[in-house]
Amino acid sequence: MKIANTPAATLINTLNSHSDSAKIESKQGIEDAVKAVAAQHNTKSDDSLSNNQNIREINDIVVTVYEPQRFQKVSQTLYFGELPSLFRQMQSHYQDFNTQLNNTDPQLTNKNWGFSIDEKGSFVVNGDITEDEKSYLEHKLNSNLELLGLAQQIPDVLIKGLSYDRGTDGKAEAWGKYDVNIDNFQDIIDIKEVLDVTYTERNDSGIFAEYFDMFKFPENIASQLRRNAQVKFNY
Repeated sequence: MKIANTPAATLINTLNSHSDSAKIESKQGIEDAVKAVAAQHNTKSDDSLSNNQNIREINDIVVTVYEPQRFQKVSQTLYFGELPSLFRQMQSHYQDFNTQLNNTDPQLTNKNWGFSIDEKGSFVVNGDITEDEKSYLEHKLNSNLELLGLAQQIPDVLIKGLSYDRGTDGKAEAWGKYDVNIDNFQDIIDIKEVLDVTYTERNDSGIFAEYFDMFKFPENIASQLRRNAQVKFNY
């Protein structure tokens, strides 16, 4: 059940090794796995990591995915694989965008707004700003082809991962219980919020590579799902 040897994959494999059924019964198992991965990738493995509140979200993920094959598919798609990889790649483009915006329109950087992807694959802006400001930001965001190309992949990857989480019975206890589709994605996931929350000044070779905090990612996605999505596929 081993997969590619990347920091995220190492964490998955380490978690798998704790139990034949891919079910970890305690937070201690998660903490041990995180420390092991940190040591392998020269990432700081002190109490600030192992006691990080984001471990709670990872723990919730693992204990609700029971079958090894299902766990692997969900992990590689949602929690440590495709989805966080897209956000990690977006982070540098987003920070460049912020720098440019701060230089040209500093008043907008301090306002409360966010952005997502609509059903047509375009950036849409929301928040406490004027319609003219929304149109201006949407034009700038949609002109950033690198950022747009990565963001356009996010809805499909998330929806695919949620279907894996539901398994053959169509139900789930973790993220898969939420109803997310192409039409409502923009109302549920604020991409800007994810990027803001996961940004870190650290750039270690493992969990914090490319200024992306791997711990804060699952917590924020889970938080947005709880706040904005309807529970439809639960037991």
